[in-house]
Order: sequence, then C-alpha cells, then structure tokens
Amino acid sequence: MVQFEYSGLGEALPEPICAALARASEQWHAWQVTASLIIANTRHPAQAGERTVGWAQMAFLTLPERLTHTEWCGLWQNRHTAVAIETQANFEYVQNLIERPLSPGAPPYVAIVEECFPEAALTDPFVFFDAVGDPEKFKANLDRMMESCDRFIDRGTIDVIPTGQYNF
Repeated sequence: MVQFEYSGLGEALPEPICAALARASEQWHAWQVTASLIIANTRHPAQAGERTVGWAQMAFLTLPERLTHTEWCGLWQNRHTAVAIETQANFEYVQNLIERPLSPGAPPYVAIVEECFPEAALTDPFVFFDAVGDPEKFKANLDRMMESCDRFIDRGTIDVIPTGQYNF
C-alpha cells in the first residue's frame, strides 16, 4: 500500500507516476479523495524517514445497494465516527471520501479509512477495542462497533489491510 498526495486535481495521473507504480507492483489503483483528519497523531508523530509506532489499518468501503450515497455518508460521518473514536484504541483516524477513480479498473470503493493503533492491537482484541483487562468493556465496545458498522457496511464487502505507516 503506497499513499501519496498529488496536486493535479481533476487530471489523470502523469505517465511517470503510472510507470513507477507499475514497476513497483503487479497491480495498483488510484483515487481522488477528500480527506478529513478526525484524530491527528499527536501521541506518536511520524518522524521523517521512519516508520510510525504501531501499525496502520486501511479499510476500503463500498456503498451498500440498500443506501443512497447521501444516506451512507450520513451514517458513516455523522453517526459512526464517534463510535469509532470511543470504542477503539486508535491514535490516528483519517476518513477519505472517494471523489473518483484515477486509474482504469479501480474497485468501486466509496471511501478509504486510515487508522493507526498500538502494535499490540494487531493481535490482542482487548487492546484494539481499548478494553485491556476489562471483559465487560470489551464486549460493550465490540457490540457497539459491530452495530454501528452494520448500519452502513454490508458484511463481507469491506477490504481491510494491516500496514505500516512511513513518513518520507
């Protein structure tokens, strides 16, 4: 997963960028997004040239057939955002609303979520759901998160990739 900013708003990606991505990967896709920084990483700020502490999760969201785009955005941004903040141990949270694909054949995602978590959250759900040593809080946070996600995500349609975050 490579993410970078490109200021050519409304334009196709330049050929040199496409060629570099093709050399580095068997398959790649690009989207123009509107990014909203929900939680800035003030706990573990990225250092130039280094990996951010912990791990980063990228979630690629699709639009369920049962919702309009406006309904979906309202559920995600107006109702779910607080749930994600209150039930997880994320220390960075960025919502990227996809405006349009920039590469041919890009999957029909409507948003990309970036979240950073402590390293232990990769293997310990109690850390992930901010409930270390508290089974009742874990169950409450997990249940609340699943209930919220079910409002705007159809299970089995979300792609989630654990990654590392670097600042170059």
